Amino acid sequence: MKIEIDLINNNFLKKAKYQKRINGKIIQCLTCERRCKISEGSLGHCQTRYNLNGCIYTIVFGCNAGMSNNPIEKKPLYHFFPGSRALTIGSFGCNFDCFWCQNHHMSHPERNILEIMNHYERFISPKQFIDLALKQGCQGTSISFNEPTLLFEYSLEAFELAKQKKLYNTYVSNGYMTENVLKDLVEAGLDAMNIDIKGETDMVQKYCGINVENVWRNAKLAKDLGVHVEITTLLITKLNTDNSTMRYISKRIFNELGDDTPYHLSRFFPQYKSSDHGITSSTPLNYLNNAYKIAKNEGLKFVYLGNMPNTRYSNTFCPQCSKMVIERNYLGIKNLSLDTNGNCIFCGCKII
Repeated sequence: MKIEIDLINNNFLKKAKYQKRINGKIIQCLTCERRCKISEGSLGHCQTRYNLNGCIYTIVFGCNAGMSNNPIEKKPLYHFFPGSRALTIGSFGCNFDCFWCQNHHMSHPERNILEIMNHYERFISPKQFIDLALKQGCQGTSISFNEPTLLFEYSLEAFELAKQKKLYNTYVSNGYMTENVLKDLVEAGLDAMNIDIKGETDMVQKYCGINVENVWRNAKLAKDLGVHVEITTLLITKLNTDNSTMRYISKRIFNELGDDTPYHLSRFFPQYKSSDHGITSSTPLNYLNNAYKIAKNEGLKFVYLGNMPNTRYSNTFCPQCSKMVIERNYLGIKNLSLDTNGNCIFCGCKII
């Protein structure tokens, strides 16, 4: 279906860096691994890539759909500049179809995203974003809330400016960008990523519509390129809480990313279309405790539970001497027992 773009503010339009002509007026987007083939006047799966006169444009460049000054621990990134703060921005849209989306008001808004953008006014340039981060006393930036890959072209400009000002840059991502996009982000200044691993192969294909092997590939590639990587799994009853799934994910983290890779197991609360799939209650605590034990038994040194009433599981304990080295609360860091090199002050074990 052809969609008009007459009213959109030109500030939000930016030529997509990676695209390929297929035939005639069909252009393939190469930003994420969906590799959408987009006809003239149409949108890609994420609703943020538009074919205008035989060229693909992002329609959300500089779209400020949400912004906040957050502790880095909220991402969650627990082993990266603990106690620091990152100015966080997000736009609209997503390239996944998760029915449980926790930020669906941004990722899957009720209205067509192009219709939203045709009347949208909250534009912030990369320079304004970085200037605001400095003004608010942040130590870094984060692209989050919805899938940050959809702000790829914006990230490239913002990250380079951030590096000039000695700020770090982070993504909270589903990890489904193409390899070229990931490499460009790292070259521009991406320092850390929290990547969602939503489940095993069949579950992710069925409910998200994607091949999770591309996510594993990018997690390993990011780490190989020097990016700090942490992994999160949102535990959803009957979908990914069984023992075999937890062992599978934990083993792959151990074997492919390393035993010191922080693994966050987060409690699910019903959102978006969860009730349509018969899921109307939050994940029982015993499921999270069981997943925690499995991940630890598989050899992972740093396993955390999120959205839990017991904050003990958000603290870091030294894997060598077992003493608490980072105590966290909802504001970030409460106590830090690390030296300037990120080692345990009690025994010298490397923590971050």
